[in-house]
Amino acid sequence: MEKELAIMPRILRDMNDGVLALDTQGNIIYLNSRGCELLGERKDLTGARYATALMGSDSDGKNDAFHQFVLDAVYDKDHTHNGQVEYTAADGTIRCLSMTSSFLKSDDGEKQIGVVVLFADVTEVEKLHRQRRESSTVFAVLMICVCSYLFLWSLLRYLNIEPPGWVMNIMIEAISVVMFIIILKTTSFSIKDIGLRVTNPKGTFVPDISITLGGFALLVLGKVVLLRVAPGFFPQGAPFWDWSVGTFADVIYPLTVVLQEFLARGVMQENLRRIFTGRHATAMSIVVSSLVFGVLHIAYGFAFMVGATLLLGVLGIFYHKQGNIWGLCIIHYVLGEAATFLRYII
Repeated sequence: MEKELAIMPRILRDMNDGVLALDTQGNIIYLNSRGCELLGERKDLTGARYATALMGSDSDGKNDAFHQFVLDAVYDKDHTHNGQVEYTAADGTIRCLSMTSSFLKSDDGEKQIGVVVLFADVTEVEKLHRQRRESSTVFAVLMICVCSYLFLWSLLRYLNIEPPGWVMNIMIEAISVVMFIIILKTTSFSIKDIGLRVTNPKGTFVPDISITLGGFALLVLGKVVLLRVAPGFFPQGAPFWDWSVGTFADVIYPLTVVLQEFLARGVMQENLRRIFTGRHATAMSIVVSSLVFGVLHIAYGFAFMVGATLLLGVLGIFYHKQGNIWGLCIIHYVLGEAATFLRYII
């Protein structure tokens, strides 16, 4: 029995959870090394008064929820108290702690021994849960905005109103901005959550510029072929490269491209990747985000919508590999403008 009792301090010391014990006078009689680490305390607090050593150093009240668990065990001695709190350690580290506090009595229930508090670091687990919850919110907002756009487009067609393409473009951008504002207001998502910084310029811009040149060449070649095999595909008498189709939308198109790629990749693809699980999570996030934003181009016709979806899928793969949107913006801008002035969408 004595050997077993001698093992107990070693078990408590080596536990992966923090263990804090107080006597009935509020003095700290035990705080294991893991507990000191989680609380950011470097010195031995054994024998110190809890109110002075821990509560006294928390003058701004950041850790009131932690202290409340200790007090709950004192004031409600018949129950065990469980929950999660956010704790700001002495070194400034903020952790999410899963806590259990209870009041200890002797076996006969007559003698009061003190309070014991167990606490574990669940910061990463809670972060994952929060990301999943917020990602579901983001997905719901995206679906509402996409459905609203499709409903409005269908209503215009029902009323026999055919707005020009640049009007539909502005409508998409307006919905995108509203969508982004809602996401910023309802979640902890921020601009820092996506890769806006280029860490490997060569690995980003060299392949993307190559794809841009190749895509441009294919569009030109495609028009040459269509003019021979299906000349009615393009307006009669229109020049090969038609600057006259340019509108105000082309002036703001660089900003449009950045906003669309930011929303499609940084917001939607990133959040979908958090929602989906398994080894195909990345592929599913790319496919779904491409389909959603491809549908937003329905006003330009089925062929253009399919083409936009395929392009967005390719860009999604590159975003996953490169971790930033800037090279994708080059591809998106050049091929989008080329499709306009070659009159693929006019």
